[in-house]
Amino acid sequence: MFKGLLHRILILVLVTMVALASAKAQSPYVILPGSTHKLTITDHVGNTYEWKVYKVNNWADQKDALLADNDGLGGDDDFLFIGGEFEKAEVDITFFNEGKYYAIVEEFSAGTNFCSSRRAIPVEVFGPEATIAFKDLTSEDCADLDPQFAAEMVAMFDSGTQLPESQYPITVNYRLDGDSADRTAIVNFADKMLHVAGVIEDENIDTINTITIKSATNKYGGTLNVVTEKEIHTRTINKKPKISIINLN
Repeated sequence: MFKGLLHRILILVLVTMVALASAKAQSPYVILPGSTHKLTITDHVGNTYEWKVYKVNNWADQKDALLADNDGLGGDDDFLFIGGEFEKAEVDITFFNEGKYYAIVEEFSAGTNFCSSRRAIPVEVFGPEATIAFKDLTSEDCADLDPQFAAEMVAMFDSGTQLPESQYPITVNYRLDGDSADRTAIVNFADKMLHVAGVIEDENIDTINTITIKSATNKYGGTLNVVTEKEIHTRTINKKPKISIINLN
């Protein structure tokens, strides 16, 4: 009996080592702080599950040595399970802090046969590298009494990588000068345009509208950092010349 139990334990250790080693070769999933993502494995009826998240300094570190912080105290959590659920085949996790993580799930067979297996997935949470900015800082038009226009946005994972389509749509909060509250617009991947409403136009005088990006989040609620000195767009509306009367001789 003891030999049988020892044999099962050795098999479990071996399976765990193989499962965790496979994660080492897997490229990390890159996400943004504040993102909420759904992690899913096949749900086998009768089996039970447990998810844990570990933090590492680099990908060569032991994956399950240091549990990431999610105690809900001090406002410094690395992540949280949505609804406190971590014992299901499907869980939602919000990552807050920059760093490298392994989300590890362990599945336990129904009954008392001691069989279980583990699987790890590497996740890298970006910090200030992910950004958003106006492509152009100025534009102008003739007064046409249309209080809307669109300005192109540039969203980047880092200095050389544009945000892929999987991260869109982007929600942008912006403010027009003179407003007391932010407005919200959706930026889609197809055109990457921020559609601004509420522009002041006057056919009789030149008007200048200042639009400031206040904050932005990706499809998963992850934070895009607003680039300093590229967060303000100035929209000039030029007055129209006046034709008082047409004389016919």
